[in-house]
Amino acid sequence: MKFKWWWIPAGLILIYAVAFPFYFRNPEQSLFFTVYSVFNGTLEHQTIDGKKDKLVANYEKITVGSKAPDFTLSGIDGTQISLSDFEGKTVLLTFWASWCPTCRAENEHLKEIYPDYKNEEFEILAVSLDRSKTNWEKAVEKDGITWPQVSDLKGVDSPVATKYGVYSTPTTFLIDSSGVIIGKDLRGEELEEQLNSLK
Repeated sequence: MKFKWWWIPAGLILIYAVAFPFYFRNPEQSLFFTVYSVFNGTLEHQTIDGKKDKLVANYEKITVGSKAPDFTLSGIDGTQISLSDFEGKTVLLTFWASWCPTCRAENEHLKEIYPDYKNEEFEILAVSLDRSKTNWEKAVEKDGITWPQVSDLKGVDSPVATKYGVYSTPTTFLIDSSGVIIGKDLRGEELEEQLNSLK
């Protein structure tokens, strides 16, 4: 039987159709999470690709030394939370999603360092780029996240993500106590070094 190119996307769609319902029943099954992450990440990044030039331009406008644009979004419990609510603290603003494996790995690192810096007038504000509140909530619970979480559930189409020029995940901005950006895309040891310098 001769191979046909459309077998590949058809097969992937079939796997997705079968696996997706199981994800909601047990999102921690590694196979289903992998399928979910690949498909949703692919779909969201296709959306990003369609406006990447604009996003990159917006990202480059938000320079170190500039004021972080304020915004207000809903927390998981519906409470309205603004970036400006944390004025007076150093804030790590991070854009992430449940379908982003790199984001989930970074959550583990943040969970390790969060207690060490929280008492140093430091806070993390995470903006989820999920479209499903269920997936967002499950990821927060699974990852043991205790820092503030917000989202408008518009995925990468979120106006806040667009304003900050988010064209990849995770994207982070370190903001000082006066609301000025002092670092971009700091992770791991680089982030810890910057936080230690602020003590």
